[in-house]
Amino acid sequence: MKLPSALIRVLSLLSIAALLSGCGVLAQQKRDEEQAIKNTVDCLYQDERLLVRFDRDEVRVLMPDGQRIYLYRMPSSRGVLYTNGDFELLGKGIDITFGPVSETAKLECKPYSVEDKDQRKEDRKGLKEMQVF
Repeated sequence: MKLPSALIRVLSLLSIAALLSGCGVLAQQKRDEEQAIKNTVDCLYQDERLLVRFDRDEVRVLMPDGQRIYLYRMPSSRGVLYTNGDFELLGKGIDITFGPVSETAKLECKPYSVEDKDQRKEDRKGLKEMQVF
């Protein structure tokens, strides 16, 4: 069965439109990822790494064990304060303290970078290999 040339053209145009639309989505995802990296800091907390991502009125903390902690912005006269009732993060810029409420500790932080992401993969791979022995 041969399809009419008009139908073939319509299907071709729809395919091209879908492809271009997909490219736009991928470009937006890449921009979103780049913005997320800019809003993320890499910190040491009790000799372990954690990631802190600032996003408008909330902060997401990825703990070394993989637990995610969500904190919400509260009014403060001492810089920024984010809390969820159990944990709190306060400070300015990368000068941050974090921990359970009333037991916060100063974090050593630096801007997160893609190179750090690659290093983390190597760190995790090494830890998994060490567990085998």
